[in-house]
Amino acid sequence: MTENKYLLQKASNFKRIFARFFPVLTALILAGLLMTGCSGASPGSGQDTSAVSLLPDQSEPDAHLRESAANESNSGASGDAAADNILRFHVIDVGQGLSVLAESDGHFLLYDGGDRSASSAVVAYLKKQGVKSLDYIIASHYDADHINGLVGALNVFPVQRIMGPGYEASSKVYQSLISAAESQGLAMEHPEQGNYYRLGNASFQILSQDDSSRDGNNRSIAIMLINGNNRFLLTGDNESSGEEALLSSGLDLSCDVYVAGHHGSASSTSWDLLGKAVPEYAVISCGTGNSYGHPHAETMEKLEAMEIQVLRTDLQGDLLLVSDGTSVTCTPAPCNNYTPGDPDDIPPSLQSSEVADEDNSAVQSSGTSSEQEQSYVLNTNTRKFHLPSCSSAEDILPANRQDYTGTRDELIAQGYAPCGRCKP
Repeated sequence: MTENKYLLQKASNFKRIFARFFPVLTALILAGLLMTGCSGASPGSGQDTSAVSLLPDQSEPDAHLRESAANESNSGASGDAAADNILRFHVIDVGQGLSVLAESDGHFLLYDGGDRSASSAVVAYLKKQGVKSLDYIIASHYDADHINGLVGALNVFPVQRIMGPGYEASSKVYQSLISAAESQGLAMEHPEQGNYYRLGNASFQILSQDDSSRDGNNRSIAIMLINGNNRFLLTGDNESSGEEALLSSGLDLSCDVYVAGHHGSASSTSWDLLGKAVPEYAVISCGTGNSYGHPHAETMEKLEAMEIQVLRTDLQGDLLLVSDGTSVTCTPAPCNNYTPGDPDDIPPSLQSSEVADEDNSAVQSSGTSSEQEQSYVLNTNTRKFHLPSCSSAEDILPANRQDYTGTRDELIAQGYAPCGRCKP
């Protein structure tokens, strides 16, 4: 594990050094292409470039879109060229959920919309940003904490296209989403992996949709939002198997900004994914004091080990990241707070030593204490066990709570860690 962290940190540093020189190299290559007379598709060809399948040998998914934007600019398009290259990436504070608004040159994409309690706030936020209509709505998957606000947006703003994964949900909010889309004459699109779409002067590429999974989280639509040399990775609630499908796609996952999967859960943000993405910034969208303990200590430990700067809605509220095509600025600045949502959540690197210390202490105080059966309360989500009298046990959601009678050693063998507060 130590060697893995070292290699990933080296890769992260290399990427940041390389990024300083990449624009110069790109300019030299483009100058060479212009001298040889290279040109894009004929304006009169009638080809629809709003969604183009990615060619197997195409290394830059937005190459055609950037070339098209350059041609429009050279032909006398009005407006400030520098301003046209600005991408605004808003992470709206929706509590325990996710909602991202991206804007380029007056065109808008809404990726997820948070839960029901945040629906009106999402609509108000969009209005404040001058949204009159939405080019795209993307439902990463159909959990309530991702699509309730999309229903509200569909009821207020004209929408050109709506996309979601290729399965149906039985929930009422899913039916409301479909009905709201149909009221605008829209059918849910299921985009193919590798396709990319124009968003003003930016673009986005569909990275994954694991249709083989039965779990909605792992069928989340992941996208890469691209503005010049800046890249933003969104993976929805993809967990380990969804991330594996993403990694096996062979698509370029390198990015400047990574929206941490599943609200910073330990079930997402694998070392393998971070090794491919090597982001400079990680954004975590979760609710203050949420009952899931998001973000988990395991995720935060990885981000800190790779020196990835962190922004968090639970600590900082609404977040705005602005790309000019070469660099990204953050408002507010990264908090770089790597503490987990649950203060009792112990990072994996500390669990083994802490458990060993507590085992030794238990043996010293009573030779059979760790082998005696007694009652515990388990949190099946955070994999912690508590004494029934522990205050943290009272906050566990019923769906994640399990009463257990057995020995301490049995629980540790099953992968559970003792609560740091009640020290069972």
